Formats: sequence, C-alpha cells, structure tokens
Amino acid sequence: MALLTLSNIHKTFEKGTVNENHVLCGLNLEIEQGDFISVIGGNGAGKSTLMNSIAGVLKIDEGDIILEGQSIKNFSVDVRSKDISRVFQDPRMGTATNLSIEENMAIAYRRGKKRSIFKKSITESERQIFKESLTELGLGLEGRMKTDANFLSGGQRQALTLAMATLVRPKILLLDEHTAALDPKTSDMVMGLTKKVVEEQKLTTLMITHNMEHAIEYGNRLVMLYHGKIVVDVKGEEKRNLTVAQLMDLFHKNSGQVLNDDALVLG
Repeated sequence: MALLTLSNIHKTFEKGTVNENHVLCGLNLEIEQGDFISVIGGNGAGKSTLMNSIAGVLKIDEGDIILEGQSIKNFSVDVRSKDISRVFQDPRMGTATNLSIEENMAIAYRRGKKRSIFKKSITESERQIFKESLTELGLGLEGRMKTDANFLSGGQRQALTLAMATLVRPKILLLDEHTAALDPKTSDMVMGLTKKVVEEQKLTTLMITHNMEHAIEYGNRLVMLYHGKIVVDVKGEEKRNLTVAQLMDLFHKNSGQVLNDDALVLG
C-alpha cells in the first residue's frame, strides 16, 4: 500500500464564472514510503494547487487524499500538520520573525501536541535537541539560539525552517520551491542540506521546483504536470540517466506539446 494516494483529484477556481479555471483535472499519484519526488511543470500546471491540496490549505472538489489508508481530504491544516511538514518559497513564512531561533524550534517541536503540554519556558532537554538539530546544518546556528529569526539571512532562515520542519519526523515533507527566492550559491547550499536531511531521515518528500536540473539531480523520482495532470513520471535508473533534452522529449511525446518555458530550462 502506498504511503500517500491522490485519487482523481479535481480543483476548480471561480467555478461558474467567466474566469473559471480547472487547475487539477483528475490527477492520480501514488507516493511510496521513502520517495523523494521532484515536481516540475510550467506556470499554471497545477504544482502549487497540488501542494496546497495535500497540506489542506485548499479543499479539493472531487477525489480523495489517503494517508496510510485513511482519507484526510476533510482534515484541517492543523490536523494534517502532525504528519505533513512544509517549507515555503518565502524564507519569512516558515519562521516567526520576532521570536528567537530556539523559540521557533520550540513551536515546531511541540506542534500537534495537546495544548496542556505547551510550556512557557524551554527546558534544557529541549534545548539540547534543538542544538543537535542545528549543528547538523553546519551553519553555526546552534551558537546563536537566542538570536531573533529576523536577524538571519534568507538562506539561514530557510535552513532553520528545514530543521523545524523535520525536527519531529513528518510522514510527508513538502518543499514548495523552497530555493526559488535565494541566490544561486545559497540555493545550492540549501539544496545540499535538503538532500542530507532527506536521505539521513529517509523522509518521504515532494519538492516543487522550476529548475529542471535540480529536478533531475535530486530525488529518486520526477513528476511533470501539464494542465492539471501528470504527463511524465520517471524513477530509478531511468531518472538517474535522464537529461534535460530527454525530459523535454518525454513531455512532448506524452502531452503533444513543445516545452518552451525558459524558466523551466534555465531554473
């Protein structure tokens, strides 16, 4: 049985108006335990809508979302957050600006626990857990745990958000173009950390990216969306040997269209 199954997912915005937009059109996807899936597609392909549907930000119109055999399509974002963690494109969205690094870590560590368990102060045992997690990043943040997140660079904040998202091991990790707002050098740093964390914790991961080279380089599986459906799904040896040119050929063969989105090619 797949860890997460998306079955016949439909999502339409502004239904019944002149602006009606059927974004997800009967999308089907089975995600196995330990999959690291790069999700790619042009603007309007449905990538963000797919991610928001899994996270619970958007309620799907039709179909089902099944996690470990249980439908979660009617679960709220808060309920899903116990099992599904997310890192956003904007580094500012994953952290509370006016809270310290350790306070942000405490929120992540206590997420999904009963409110009575929440404590005003951070215990020494918690602080040690946070320090060990931050040390793994190799950025020296373990020595700045009293520093407010507002004083961190974009790359440092994304690294902190990644640590927060995986501090309590999630069943699903969603990476929503989490390096798109970073400069190339910082993007490479965060991607390196991502690969390390995902592989060490054996996390089941979906990563949206506009960068074809990243999509090919990272993960064991690549999925391409077009008009709300999956038109390319490659994994294993086929993905390891894939080139950008071959990916564009696969897209053309399966969709009947020529891929001309420079943003996808150039990242």
